[in-house]
Amino acid sequence: MKRFYFALLVSSLFIGCQSPDKYTIEGDLGKENDGKKVYLRFENQLGVLKDVDSCEIKDGKFEFVGKATYLDIFTVSADDLNMAMNIILEPGTISIKFAKKPGDKPQIGGTPYNDQLQAFNEKYLKFDEDIFNFQKKNFDLFKKAQKENDSVTMKKLFAGVTAINTKKFDFFRNYPAKNPTHFMSVILIQQRLFSGDTSFVALRDAYKKLDPKLKETRIGKQIEERLKSMENTRLKNQKGTSSPAVKAQDFSAKNPDGKTISLKESMGKVTLVDFWASWCPPCRKENPNVVKMYQALQPKGLAIIGVSLDTSAEAWKKAIAQDGLTWPQISNLKGWKDPIALQYKVEEIPTTLVLDAQGNIVARGLTGEALRAKIESLLP
Repeated sequence: MKRFYFALLVSSLFIGCQSPDKYTIEGDLGKENDGKKVYLRFENQLGVLKDVDSCEIKDGKFEFVGKATYLDIFTVSADDLNMAMNIILEPGTISIKFAKKPGDKPQIGGTPYNDQLQAFNEKYLKFDEDIFNFQKKNFDLFKKAQKENDSVTMKKLFAGVTAINTKKFDFFRNYPAKNPTHFMSVILIQQRLFSGDTSFVALRDAYKKLDPKLKETRIGKQIEERLKSMENTRLKNQKGTSSPAVKAQDFSAKNPDGKTISLKESMGKVTLVDFWASWCPPCRKENPNVVKMYQALQPKGLAIIGVSLDTSAEAWKKAIAQDGLTWPQISNLKGWKDPIALQYKVEEIPTTLVLDAQGNIVARGLTGEALRAKIESLLP
């Protein structure tokens, strides 16, 4: 019994002396690849992958050992085999299984954040599989409908694919709020923030819910800085609209039919300039409110001009029809590089500008009931 106790004591001391920051990354690529190199890489601020470590495949296996001094996303690459996988570098043993042949699915796990990453990847791939299977199942039906110009059937098939894509998009969009302790939540907020696919308020709220540990990461701090910059811009804009006689600068662009429309055509009326895009969920959610308001207040003198930050004319036109937007719409189809958006320093959408009958900007960034109340106060 005393010997057994001594063995346990030595074992606990040995474990206790191991570094709590130690990581091990291991994988098996087969003995046929012995001698080939595997690289551990990190993407710098310029988007360039830099080598952090490398090792040779021996007896079919590879292994990296080191200290995880900070939590971040890295890439494990076998360049000669054209294989690469993202991992989250954290303490513990991280196991990697590359997809060696068609039909194989890559796997990663062994540590908390990487187990979460694997579950996320599986869900992501499931959406793509569902789309592929739907298209494969309905390929002959689609070709027949296309040949016979059967618009009803084609529309139904397109709606089926769109429904799956919508579920996929909602999964991405809602993931951070549902999983505030997952590292993938930080990555998704960052992607949404720097691609401009959602509103400031939604991003700020998602960030606030994150685990404090995630906020301290490199990506978490980037998000914080970006949100502060956006907040400062919003405050400046709000102060600007409270000043008297801030004249709206004229602009023009083409409507869906190719006709050039300018802001000055609406001068003399209370006018709403609505910056939006087909790919922006908050914009599409707000559109029904704008439609109702326009139907009620257009007879009293309200004019609206929509400025889209789309890049696809097809998606833009489809959204206009789907949402029932009957007021003038224009777009340069340049996304965030749209000259009108740059002219008015639009950094998030939806963004609204309210102009009085003299062409002064009297409010910015209002939506819903606040927007309607402001416009009603300006109408006779």
